[in-house]
Amino acid sequence: MKKIYFFCVALATATVMRAQTTIAQWNFNDGTTNPVIGSGTANVLGVTGAPSFVSGTPASGKAWRTSGFPAQGVGSGTAGFGFAVSTQGYTGISVSVDITGTNTGSRYFQMQYTINGSTWNNVGSVITIQSTSVSGWTSVNNTIPADANNDADFAVRLVSVFSPGNNTEYKAIGASSTYNSGGAMRVDNVSITGTPVSLAISDVKKLRPNFIKETFIKSDDISFRTSVKDVKIFNMNGQLVKKGSVNVNETLNISELPKGNYIVTGTISYKLVSQKILKD
Repeated sequence: MKKIYFFCVALATATVMRAQTTIAQWNFNDGTTNPVIGSGTANVLGVTGAPSFVSGTPASGKAWRTSGFPAQGVGSGTAGFGFAVSTQGYTGISVSVDITGTNTGSRYFQMQYTINGSTWNNVGSVITIQSTSVSGWTSVNNTIPADANNDADFAVRLVSVFSPGNNTEYKAIGASSTYNSGGAMRVDNVSITGTPVSLAISDVKKLRPNFIKETFIKSDDISFRTSVKDVKIFNMNGQLVKKGSVNVNETLNISELPKGNYIVTGTISYKLVSQKILKD
């Protein structure tokens, strides 16, 4: 009875903890494009200048800088900064970033996202950069549409765009300046957040154990007694970390998961089942 009570409490706790979580974050303070939280890749797009790390926000930290944007009148929406992060196991994706540039850089940028790596969609309003001072960074925070939820190929980018007023040419940040492709831009404090997918408390009554042969996993494979559809593995924070489907006597490899306790759920004959495992 105590075991059943503990199991229900664990599931309830996992559900309550469903709050916005940082999936990946970059602050560039170490002078690299490695995220300081999570995993992902960062790239400059469509520029000819060599990226570098300069003063950020706050000024004691660093930012990621590049130049060599398209010439006047061409290439709107093709050059800037890109970040690719898997959102698998998360919903309600949001992206925030700080951006600034030199006087001759493009005043207008657009945030775009993709769920397949090839088709890009605008999200949020056109970004207007009106200051080049150290304290004059422009902060952007956009909620991404739901099609980016639980997506392994999610990526976001900030690209320079033509002035919304004429949509034919770039406008410089500086009020008395003229746009120049050599104008430099910099970004800092890039954060991608989401809400972890977790088990619902209402599912507890539907759970049935013993569809897994061995719950103490000494190897990297889970062996199943029967065919199980829509297999999902949750960590003890309620976060979805693995999914798949298996047939009778098949195994599911979990070599990428660290040691610890997990809850495995699935569907057998249209009924939800669940079992707790310990990976050693």
